[in-house]
Amino acid sequence: MNDNFVISGIISSMNFHHVVCGGTFDHLHLGHKKLLAECILQGERVTVGVTIRALVRHKAYNFSLQSYPVRAKNVVQFNSSLSLFKLQDVYGPTLTDTTIDAICVTKDTLFGAEMINKRRKELAMKPLSIIVVPFAFDENNEKISSEHIRQGIVNKEGKRYDTYLLSKEKHILPESLRGELRKPLGHVVSSFSALSKQQIGHMKDEMIKQGHYYQCTIGDRVTWEFKKRGITPHISIIDGLTQRKALNKEILESILEKDRSNAENEKGTIRKSACIEVQRLFNMGQKRATKQLYIHGEEDLLTLVAVLFAPLGAHVWYGLRDKGAVDVRVTEKTKQTVYNLLRQFS
Repeated sequence: MNDNFVISGIISSMNFHHVVCGGTFDHLHLGHKKLLAECILQGERVTVGVTIRALVRHKAYNFSLQSYPVRAKNVVQFNSSLSLFKLQDVYGPTLTDTTIDAICVTKDTLFGAEMINKRRKELAMKPLSIIVVPFAFDENNEKISSEHIRQGIVNKEGKRYDTYLLSKEKHILPESLRGELRKPLGHVVSSFSALSKQQIGHMKDEMIKQGHYYQCTIGDRVTWEFKKRGITPHISIIDGLTQRKALNKEILESILEKDRSNAENEKGTIRKSACIEVQRLFNMGQKRATKQLYIHGEEDLLTLVAVLFAPLGAHVWYGLRDKGAVDVRVTEKTKQTVYNLLRQFS
């Protein structure tokens, strides 16, 4: 290993005058905090580069990538002593600021630090000491990443949303929770006719521009209302029933997709096999292909599963008796709400 490399935890604190690091710092998570904490431990002064949005457009699930001001604010809130700059390329101030003597990276960003030192050598500048900070890992011992958070499979502390759901063959809804589930999880639309042409147009435009912009429908009636207005959901979960009665054959045929998958899920339960199918549909990624799951039994409670497995920024629509349709915008907060509900199942 080159003399200018050090491994986090081996050297004592305050070894350097001025330490830098850079990154997107999207949905500031445990790994980010570990990196920033190491910078603070090693340097008398710390400067952090937060990438501008133009550099991260290519990232997966970028429709839920936080804006630069939000990401920068989260870094400062972690520790107010940090100095920030807009990172517009790999180098930042490392080729002009002679006070910088070390850089903190992970294995994923090590190549950038090596590029910086190569260029510094060409400029007759002293190479930076490179501090390699280990990753933070989730419950499955996988690296915590902003992409996985945006994808909706893990939270910022490394808690995986699927661990509990897939822990046993069947989860049963307790009677004590039925009243709670009658409360809408999101924005209530009294009827689809109440949606303006502008709102419908906006939904269509978003789906045309961004094939990965998820619209997921739970229930035959909601799926039919979408299709009637020329919107084919990216993912739909149906069971051939509406209010526990067989759906009109014509309506059912109009919403059925040829490439649908099937699963069993009886009333008042959430089966592991159904969860696996819902997860599989979402894990197929950012494709324009329509995906559908036909449930033999009842699909109602799979709304919770869909919210838990959906990427951040997605919309999960479901019907609520005597209220209309509910539009759940998937956020970290809604995922946590649903997770807390599911933990009460037996």
